[in-house]
Amino acid sequence: MRTVRRGIAGIAAAALTATGLAVLGAATAPAAHAATVSVDDAVLRWGINVESGSAAFAPGTWNLMSAGKVGNPGKSQALKTADEGATWTDGAAAGWKNTDGNVTIEDLQTGGGYAPTTFVGTRQNAAGTTGTTGNGISGENQLVFRNGTGEVDVAANTASIQWDGDATILYYSGMTFFYLSDPELTVDADGTGEVTATVDGYAADMANPAVWNDLADQEVTLATLSGVDVATLGFTSTPAYTEVEYTAPASSSPQVRTGGSWGSFPSSFVDFQQLTGGGPYWYSTGGGADARKPTLPLEVSFDATPPPPAVEVSDVELLPNGAHEVTVTGTGFDPALATGTRQPLSGKPAGAYVVFGKFPEVWKPSASVASSLRKVSSQQWAVLAADMGTVGGPNAGAIELAPDGSFTATLTVDKAAADTAAASVATAVNYGIYTYPGSGATQPLYETYTPITFAAAPGTATATVDTVPTRTASGAATISVEDADGGAATGNASYTITDAADNVVVTAPSALTAGEATITLPAGSAGDYTLTASYDGAANSNANITTATASTDFTIARATSTTAVQVTKVPTPLAAGSVKVTVDPSEDGVVPTGDVLVQLKSSTGSTSSASAALDADGVATVALAKRVVGTYTVIATYAGDANVAGSTKSTTVKIAKVASKVSGAWSPRKPTGAKAGGIRITVKAGVKPTGAVTIAVKNAKGKTVKSAKANVTSAGTVTFALPKLAKGTYVLTASYAGSSQVNAGKYTLKFATAKR
Repeated sequence: MRTVRRGIAGIAAAALTATGLAVLGAATAPAAHAATVSVDDAVLRWGINVESGSAAFAPGTWNLMSAGKVGNPGKSQALKTADEGATWTDGAAAGWKNTDGNVTIEDLQTGGGYAPTTFVGTRQNAAGTTGTTGNGISGENQLVFRNGTGEVDVAANTASIQWDGDATILYYSGMTFFYLSDPELTVDADGTGEVTATVDGYAADMANPAVWNDLADQEVTLATLSGVDVATLGFTSTPAYTEVEYTAPASSSPQVRTGGSWGSFPSSFVDFQQLTGGGPYWYSTGGGADARKPTLPLEVSFDATPPPPAVEVSDVELLPNGAHEVTVTGTGFDPALATGTRQPLSGKPAGAYVVFGKFPEVWKPSASVASSLRKVSSQQWAVLAADMGTVGGPNAGAIELAPDGSFTATLTVDKAAADTAAASVATAVNYGIYTYPGSGATQPLYETYTPITFAAAPGTATATVDTVPTRTASGAATISVEDADGGAATGNASYTITDAADNVVVTAPSALTAGEATITLPAGSAGDYTLTASYDGAANSNANITTATASTDFTIARATSTTAVQVTKVPTPLAAGSVKVTVDPSEDGVVPTGDVLVQLKSSTGSTSSASAALDADGVATVALAKRVVGTYTVIATYAGDANVAGSTKSTTVKIAKVASKVSGAWSPRKPTGAKAGGIRITVKAGVKPTGAVTIAVKNAKGKTVKSAKANVTSAGTVTFALPKLAKGTYVLTASYAGSSQVNAGKYTLKFATAKR
């Protein structure tokens, strides 16, 4: 909604009925006047004195002013004339200028008036003649501060104004100078006043140019005023100087108090100048310059015209139906501007009626429009506090009109009520907030009109998912619609559910009860969905709402799953194994699809993997590759599908060593008592055996007659040489120690030998 500030012009409406505010006996009340006015455009103009623009006695130098703060020269020296004060004599930056921020140095023009001066203009009069110590001509400059802010009360003859800015006052072209900053004017009711400022600068010594010491800034009184008559647009006053006494320090020239020009600037200012070395230039010392030292007129200008009556209404665009409370803030309703001509406030400040109504185009009391044409549905009467009881008090609609002309009213704006009140006035056409003087007073300035517009506005809709649907169960959501003032909508709201591809799942109307409707969110496939609710005010004959829309997102989550792993055949180094994987969804009726991946991971990180598709029961059988001996982790992973989320499960399986079979055969022959022989031991395991075979040959008495140890070849064989063995019986034992993949094995052979 929009806030509008309206001035004195009223451009249409109707009239306040005399009913509604109680009329009691007359009471006396003091006159009031709204006098204090804030200003932000105040201008201070002051030439200070003639001496501040005159030629100085050092050859080629003069006294002048600069906007802003000139640069520190580091020692007593003059501005360089050749570059118009841009530098000091030794080339150091000075930066003389005629304008800096709010401060301007202005020069009297030939035709009158002032304009920013040039550097040379600071030593010339309006005719362009350069001042010298002999011709008595001085520069005609003014130090100007603009944009002063503060308060002025013309009736009370008071003012308080502050300026922001810096200037530099230079004597002897800058051999001594001081800064002047942020002047402030104060005028009291008795016409006395002063201008204060912050001053700063450097201590100098005419006899010793090397003396140049930074001084602490301090606040001083620049000008003392008397007999000031504060007017609406300002005043001019010559600050005190003549016959103002000053007690100079013993180290400075004493004040001379004879002659027609004796006097002094304010003592706090002169005391500071004593520190700069320029003290005697600001009070009479009996020299030839005394006639140029008195203050020049100081001019302060501003516009303190009180603002006209105006109102600000908190809300001017309202809904057609219903009652709305608005705040009306009035300013500038100077109580002294309107005097009552009839009871209850006859002869007293009449105050202002503040009303809402439907008025004709021509409605103002000052235009002699009858009060019967001003029909109102809500009203208050702003009167001085002392008169509130006279007009019936707050219960009768009285509100306080402050002495400064301000008030705050609260009105009920109801279009239907205004239509009813103005039903008998055929010309009533304009709804608005109106003000005009009470108690029969006539004051056009009090007559203001702020139009009120009634129109439908976008409503506020919300869509809230209360229960999220699942794959197999429906959910619920609540739709609510209200107008801009929070009134519940009536009729039907429409809603649409779309999936992530913007396909419409369902669209339907839903009746609102007290502005709300509960709808069903259907079960569906897992995925993201959007619920959009909309309301059309015109279709529902709702004058307060144009349209209202809202949307919210919800997600039908995939069913969770649990994966189970069963190793149905453990793999070995010789044969593959298998694993049965079962995926069980959390929701009945949901069948998982897709593949499961099974990984067989060794303790060293070596991994083999295989996958298989789930069948209709959510089961898959996956082969496990042959693997060497060790402990393995079996990891079964189901990635999930559109409707079932993935899951994983792991188990461990231990792959054991394979069995070995050890056998032997004579090679090249069986030994005898006459000939040596040999035997070839063979180890078979299905995988390539490694490791050692140990043989031992014992005679019938159990004595070992031969023993040896050797590793099997890649073919799993090893041949041992046997010595000649005397005729008899023997037992040969071959022991295979086994390996990391093959278990140990043993071969025993009983044999007999012949003599030859």
